[in-house]
Amino acid sequence: MAALREIDVAAHDALVEALPWLCDHLKEEPEFVALADLVAQVATETPEAARVFANRLGAQPGLAADAVGLRRWALHGLQRHRNDAKRRIHHFEWGDPVVFSDEQTISDTEHLLDQRSSLLHYLAGYGFDDFTIDLHEPSAAHVPDPAPTVAEALIRLPRRVDGIEPRTRELLFRAMIAHAAAHLRHSPLKRDAGNRRPTLLAITALIEDARVERLMVKEHPGLHALWGRFHTASQQVSGFDLAGLTARLARALHDPTYSDPNSWVRKGRDLFEEVAARDLGDVAAFDRVARQLSIDMGKMRFPLPRHYRPRPIYRDDNAILWNENATLPEDESVQAEVTFEFGPRDDKQQPIDLTDIDIRRRFNYPEWDYKLEAVREGWATVLEGIREPGRKGKLKRAMRSGQVPVLGMERTPDRSIRLTRLSEGDELDLNSLIDNTVQHRARIAPDGRIFLRHGRRRRSTAIILLMDLSMSTDRFVPGSFTKVIELEKQAATVVAEALDPERDRIAVHGFASNGRHEVNYQRVKDFDEPFDAPQRARLSGLTSRLSTRMGAALRHATASLADQVADHKVILVLTDGEPSDVDVIEDDYLVEDAREAVVSAAAQHVRTFCLTLDRRADHYVRRIFGARNYLITEQASTFANNTSKTLVRLLAP
Repeated sequence: MAALREIDVAAHDALVEALPWLCDHLKEEPEFVALADLVAQVATETPEAARVFANRLGAQPGLAADAVGLRRWALHGLQRHRNDAKRRIHHFEWGDPVVFSDEQTISDTEHLLDQRSSLLHYLAGYGFDDFTIDLHEPSAAHVPDPAPTVAEALIRLPRRVDGIEPRTRELLFRAMIAHAAAHLRHSPLKRDAGNRRPTLLAITALIEDARVERLMVKEHPGLHALWGRFHTASQQVSGFDLAGLTARLARALHDPTYSDPNSWVRKGRDLFEEVAARDLGDVAAFDRVARQLSIDMGKMRFPLPRHYRPRPIYRDDNAILWNENATLPEDESVQAEVTFEFGPRDDKQQPIDLTDIDIRRRFNYPEWDYKLEAVREGWATVLEGIREPGRKGKLKRAMRSGQVPVLGMERTPDRSIRLTRLSEGDELDLNSLIDNTVQHRARIAPDGRIFLRHGRRRRSTAIILLMDLSMSTDRFVPGSFTKVIELEKQAATVVAEALDPERDRIAVHGFASNGRHEVNYQRVKDFDEPFDAPQRARLSGLTSRLSTRMGAALRHATASLADQVADHKVILVLTDGEPSDVDVIEDDYLVEDAREAVVSAAAQHVRTFCLTLDRRADHYVRRIFGARNYLITEQASTFANNTSKTLVRLLAP
């Protein structure tokens, strides 16, 4: 509560007023602390939203009963409306936290997020490799789940799938993606809707769905069975209204063995097949079929339901087919006559003023929420300044006097290199052994060289020395007159000079943060750059500032190593304290996020190690890096030397 008061007094007072009513729903002190932390986190980003949130908790204390669902809802609002303050306030004033407490929605969402990578690969198989997959906003309990939506470079899927067995969900997601690909490949997109009535638009889209699927099945016959699993409409199941009849027509157009007793459905099939037999590419002819069916539907006086969505469930909402903006009247659509006046040509190009423009590159990374045991997608933003690239090329330099090379990386076995037909070796060479046997039976003197040995090559390494540049590194190391940041610079210099550049690539990077939207990442020396005057000048110019959001920096460093080809990939973190940031109130949040970043790096075959000057670091650095992946240095005089020894330990065979 004290932290909340420092951030925003009004939000603090509103939460204090709400406490008597919240006592009926929060029994233990940790529950009150967690709620106060959540309000404080909202306040760090939008104080007005935090006040609205605290006032609402007083008016509706029951919202706090499900702490996990309330936390999901609040964080979703912060991220979803991060660029719109009004929508963010509206979310906390009128949004429904209950939709984030539904267990099926949570389960379906987690399953879909787990499958997102494979679905993107599946979509790329149809020729669309620049798309992303996102989720719809959660729907209130009384509102049906939305249909998939296809937009430019984006496919948005529903969070919840009703009436589908868990083992069938993956097939449903593939059916959704394949249908979206059919539209992207064969449909005319963003046609003017004009004055078409909603019923006509719905039936035209139904006919278009069947047309593009018919074209897609010609190229990929297996899709017919995949889509057919979800065509279950019938007179008994779907009923006799507009939604039911359109679902039955969709099945009739997909399944030639299906027989429907309704005359409208039979007419729709006959008209469709007549045009399809002539030319599946004649969009205008299929539009005429849809118009005729729409007229017949109007005679039956069946209105379009308010929450109508195409059936079967895998089909999208067809928003990509239409431009809903009304066409201009004829007199307004005539192009106006414009008069151009040409002045004298100015050969001097005026310079562009970039003073107030942020031209830094932005990279979005997730963060781990240990209380929800879930990933916050795209939560942190890493910013990199644009600098002139250093000189690259084959790096050679002589060993300086007194310079100690990093040992332990001399020559290691490479099982991809085999020396065959040797008189002695480690293993039998089967091909030579067979040749010798054949020669022996043919009464020819055998060669006798029947062994092989694996060759050896130099071990290659790619190392990122990641320096903590937060404000705490501006302090003096206890017992010395040297600042922490100066020790980090000395250690970076020792490592950059000691490694052999012909076989080891080292990068020296640094980071400092100012909240989740501004994790500053600096490249002092990049891979394949020499450690020359420009790099030394950048290292010398580093200053201490801001905070330590370590997880985002580790993820960005891991991404930088992804393009490197090496036997060893290592991130060596130089720091002096625990992860922290100005917008994080909870004690363990950034520690657990950094631990998750280390686990993610290990999954990509990147080893992380921490060298710290914090004598009290054992309780958190062990949690982040593991029991054998950190070293606490208490003396300033040994820090640089320990950095070199650590690399020996990490890179030795």
